[in-house]
Amino acid sequence: MSKILVTGGAGFIGAHLVKELLARGDEVVIVDDFNNRYDPKLKEARVSELLPDFPTDVLIREDVSDAEAMAKVFANHKFDAVVHLAAWAAVQRSIDEPLTYSNANINGTIVMLEEARKHNVKNFVFASSSSVYGGREEMPLSETDDVSKPISPYAATKVAGEALCATWNYLYDLPISAVRFFTVYGPWGRPEMALFKFTEAIEEGRTIEMRGSETKRDFTFIDDIVQGLLGAIDNPPAGYEIYNLGNQDAVPLPRFIKAIEAALDKKATITDVPLPPGDVPQTLADISKAKERLGYKPTTSIEEGVKKFVSWYQDWYLPNFRK
Repeated sequence: MSKILVTGGAGFIGAHLVKELLARGDEVVIVDDFNNRYDPKLKEARVSELLPDFPTDVLIREDVSDAEAMAKVFANHKFDAVVHLAAWAAVQRSIDEPLTYSNANINGTIVMLEEARKHNVKNFVFASSSSVYGGREEMPLSETDDVSKPISPYAATKVAGEALCATWNYLYDLPISAVRFFTVYGPWGRPEMALFKFTEAIEEGRTIEMRGSETKRDFTFIDDIVQGLLGAIDNPPAGYEIYNLGNQDAVPLPRFIKAIEAALDKKATITDVPLPPGDVPQTLADISKAKERLGYKPTTSIEEGVKKFVSWYQDWYLPNFRK
């Protein structure tokens, strides 16, 4: 049994990860500020539904960029590992609020790295993003590709976070894995994500905006992402390593929409709109490194994963959250 700090533990990925850690017997502390980037009631519901017995004394409602608050957390607990998921996500909002993203994603990461260093943490997992690859056209995307040209403030903060992790490893020998998530989706997901927005629109008979029929995303189901994170927790590197966590399937948006239509048994009304600045035209992960070193093996197709999301959306979200 290990004692693990999960920042952003009330978030989409975080709550699912904490649930699995608890199920296998690990001791978990959550830090999450329950901010209003989207409706905080959804975060509260994740905790109450996915983590119904989670102790309130280790659900710490603080901001990871608050150095004084984080110092107290580390002083009160001896962590074997830190999984740093807390961040402001979403490309488009980062263009409007770059300072908010910089403070949360860069300053927050520095605070966590410093506390991990001071307290001799033996394993640090940093949540990065496929956004770091920018507008790169060569596929699949590999961990060795150049990421020096991000095309959104959000992506730039994740590139900066990776650089900080590499620096702390170099200076202090802190073992760090940076995991690059590829378009994570599934039950309890974030409401601004395409799956959530498209499902709502089709269910309500509204037109959906498709950002190009040639746009492709390596959609990765939440259970597969959690399995990859568990692999990173259980296999700390000797130094600093980067891993892609994707599904290795570049799904065109028309196929994605058809999967939602099939799950809802409703046809979509679609209008094409341009891909906005900051968004990339396609992603496809090379996951060979994660397979080899973390035992990572995604198994969920987009059709199967969308069906699971829609089932949750209809059975829980609509009657409990939209009533």
